[in-house]
Amino acid sequence: MQHLSSKKPAKCAVCGKEESTPGTFPQVIGVGRVCMNCGMEKVVCEVCGEQVKRLTSSRFQGKNLCLKDHMKEIEKYRQHIVKNFDEDRNSLQEIFGLALSEQPEGYTLLALRRARNSTHSWEAEYEKSELFQTRCS
Repeated sequence: MQHLSSKKPAKCAVCGKEESTPGTFPQVIGVGRVCMNCGMEKVVCEVCGEQVKRLTSSRFQGKNLCLKDHMKEIEKYRQHIVKNFDEDRNSLQEIFGLALSEQPEGYTLLALRRARNSTHSWEAEYEKSELFQTRCS
């Protein structure tokens, strides 16, 4: 949810009510600007089934989602993921194993390297497997 400033009053994307002063209706991801009445209405997350206020939801790829599931859906479309590992918690051998065993589904491990300006952190870089395969073909 965010407020956007605009020069002219917006209409609620749900009921069509016009705002009294520009910038008072909050923005809901994938829905648009909504009045507070429509924002406080409950919607059902189509992934987990939880009821949430429209202001704390989003509409992504045609589905109503709670913010937690929205973030999970967004993650699916990321092309690169970087995970960090700390030598203070795990030995170097364990870090190598964790980089492979904790590989996100649908991703290929590209590199395991020392993190920038660090003497004890390592970062594993993963790329979407389809992207990796098309680049390597």
